[in-house]
Amino acid sequence: MKLTILLWRREGISIVRNTFQIVLLTIVFLLGIYAIYYGHSKITEQRKIIENVKHIEKKEFEQYKESFYANHTSLKDKQLFDIASKPAYAWYRHGYHAILPPHGLAHMSLGQRDIEPYYYKLTGMSLYYQLFENELANPLKLYVGNLDLSFVFVYLFPLLIITFTYGLYAEEKENGMLPLLRLQSIGLRKILLIRIAFYYVLVLGLGVLLSITAFTVAEKVSVLSACLWLLAVLCYFSFWFALMFLLISFKKNSSLTAITAAGLWLLFLIVFPAILNVYANIVHPIDNTSLADITRRRSLENEENIEEAKAVVVEYLDYRDDLKGAKSLIDVNTMAKAYASFTALNDNHHREEVQEYFKQIELRQEWVSKFRWANPAVNAQGMFNEIVETDSEIFQSFYQSIELFHRDITNFYFNKLFLGKQITIRDYERLPKFKLNADYTKSQRIGKSLLEVILITFIIFGTSLVFFKKITS
Repeated sequence: MKLTILLWRREGISIVRNTFQIVLLTIVFLLGIYAIYYGHSKITEQRKIIENVKHIEKKEFEQYKESFYANHTSLKDKQLFDIASKPAYAWYRHGYHAILPPHGLAHMSLGQRDIEPYYYKLTGMSLYYQLFENELANPLKLYVGNLDLSFVFVYLFPLLIITFTYGLYAEEKENGMLPLLRLQSIGLRKILLIRIAFYYVLVLGLGVLLSITAFTVAEKVSVLSACLWLLAVLCYFSFWFALMFLLISFKKNSSLTAITAAGLWLLFLIVFPAILNVYANIVHPIDNTSLADITRRRSLENEENIEEAKAVVVEYLDYRDDLKGAKSLIDVNTMAKAYASFTALNDNHHREEVQEYFKQIELRQEWVSKFRWANPAVNAQGMFNEIVETDSEIFQSFYQSIELFHRDITNFYFNKLFLGKQITIRDYERLPKFKLNADYTKSQRIGKSLLEVILITFIIFGTSLVFFKKITS
């Protein structure tokens, strides 16, 4: 214990006297603070937008309900009541919002939240047009690239670890201190481990400090998510310290050790992900050209032909066995039924293409995930995103839930439209509500990723102990 205190005091004095290391620590800490601010500002903005769209939807439906009690003397009041009570207007005028609210710690790892739509306004019109009128390539973008706390941890902290540890052995040798260290009874290996432990505590303490700072600005903190986050930070930092101890164990000069460490940083964080992404595009290419037709507005070929409109309605009703008796009412609101039928048939026509598109994305993600174990940096980034629910899979679940929600919307209005029923004030108590149906086993995947990083870390550390045999006089 006395030796540990002595060595740690020596390392502390060394850092204080090393201007470069102090500046580096300060820069990384300030970047971490800014990353927390940046992530928090992005999520705060999203929360404000979500509250705004909720308010708009609530206000809209309150006006509809109030119209049932109005006198309907003015043209505006009558029009509002028609939209509120007649399904011929309501099916495409009533707007619902499907919202994916941010996790309490989403600001710490933005993941897909700054490139994927996190809310949609839906009516009874074509789902796929409403879903894909934004950019189609968004689900394919990489996890990394956001200036958030996870970026600082994954990319910048390894450089901090490299800077502090690359010369722990070589510099002692180059400064002529190695013979004196060999004379110590406890051995050089133990001395180096004690010194590495000092920087481990320092770097991990800085990471924990930044994490706790991010927790304090969170709107809501889940204890489980916070513990998983800290555990992921611990495992990832441990990997890099084990890797540096392995490089030190080869007892090469400081320049070669530093260059090798920098090369490994480039390999794990730049080269390997880039190669994997390029190869994934070759093995599982994503073809979204077939969806281009979906984003074009379509209508009946001949809007003046009532017989054509009836044919479209009949074709749709052939799919709806539950709408018994609707064909006998085909002459009532025929054009409104024709437009509703056309949009539903359009979705049916494109459903297979859309499902194939999402299947391609799913297969690509599954293929890429098979290689996560080989790169702790990618594994760590994936864990951070999964812990705060900003990963790609949660958005895929969001899209699937939207499809179910849209089905509820169309059933609610189409059942009344095709069966000639009016919307009553009581129906507003049974309006469709969005629910995220997430078949989302994130705990299992996070646990698997943590075990993978821990296993690799222990393998590297054990190999380092074998290479770095105890040196005695």
